Amino acid sequence: MTANTLPSNRKFGKKSRLRGRSNFLEVLRGEKSRRFTGRFCRVTTADSESGQTEFGISISRKTGGAVRRNRLKRIIREFLRNNKPIWPSAKMIIIGINSPIDNETALLDEIEKLLGKIE
Repeated sequence: MTANTLPSNRKFGKKSRLRGRSNFLEVLRGEKSRRFTGRFCRVTTADSESGQTEFGISISRKTGGAVRRNRLKRIIREFLRNNKPIWPSAKMIIIGINSPIDNETALLDEIEKLLGKIE
């Protein structure tokens, strides 16, 4: 295994990502969408037609500059990659952050808690 290759159970590829504006709007504005709100973030979910769990990450500019926003996205993706057993099945999920975050560990704990609420 080379340095750039991950085992298949650790990948977070295109099939696991919610991509495109229409897919995000489908989750955010859907009639059957559910929202779970925490102190640092909100999780919006809807049933997936593809039968797989797909994640989208939305981080507001209020959180900070581009470097900060991209770092948070990388941290969240790595958390999701390492915690596949807690993923709900067959859902489209958007993790949204609207305010500055100082404690990344608390954010990840909250995301784990909110994902646990999804049926």
